[in-house]
Amino acid sequence: MKKIVSYIFILIIIAIFGLITLNSIVLPLIVNTNKSIYLPDCRNIDYRIGKQKLDSLGFISNIIFKEFNDNQIPFTIIETSPKPFTKLKSGRIIKLIVAGDKKDIILESFIDKSIRNTYLELNRMTIAIDTLIYEYNNDIPKDYIISQYPKAGKLIKSGDEIVFIVSQGKAPNYYMTPNLINMNLPRAKETISKAGLLIGNIEYEFNTKYLNNTVLEQSKTSGMKLSFPAKIDLIVSKDK
Repeated sequence: MKKIVSYIFILIIIAIFGLITLNSIVLPLIVNTNKSIYLPDCRNIDYRIGKQKLDSLGFISNIIFKEFNDNQIPFTIIETSPKPFTKLKSGRIIKLIVAGDKKDIILESFIDKSIRNTYLELNRMTIAIDTLIYEYNNDIPKDYIISQYPKAGKLIKSGDEIVFIVSQGKAPNYYMTPNLINMNLPRAKETISKAGLLIGNIEYEFNTKYLNNTVLEQSKTSGMKLSFPAKIDLIVSKDK
């Protein structure tokens, strides 16, 4: 009889312990597993802060870094998937698209390479072209690079810019003056360079009828044949 009472007592203790475990551990886990939460907007904040915020809500962060972009602040979240304010269950994986930082790049030599292929290579390296200067050259084929700045071997950052001097092939017997009137200044400079001529003095004149930096006058008449690479002076509009 005493053994039966003991067994019953033990069973009661086990039952009570089981109920406590069920109420305090198992049921909360089930409830939390099924709990839905609105995904907060973590865009435009540092990804480490965003990750910490999502972790505290029971989400799992999957961080993906993009290439450096001048229009984005490095290490900030630029996009999430799913989108902010979506109702989700905790434990869901959230993809965080994060703006990348500049990378160190040891600049290679682009001399004797075509400018077209160089454009493609620079795009992959996220390096921009600042200026193209065109010169006639009897040794380097047309549209191939004569020299560059910075020089090969220099340490630069992704997003930096590079200047190239590009061959126009063999020098002609004469140089033809281009028509630069109504061109914007950067395009006029490139056109002068492509014509094998030199950029002379640039004067600015207040003029509200034209967009800022528009060529109003040039020192050499368009269509004029020159026997040497002369300088062309420009008068350019300014609106202030």
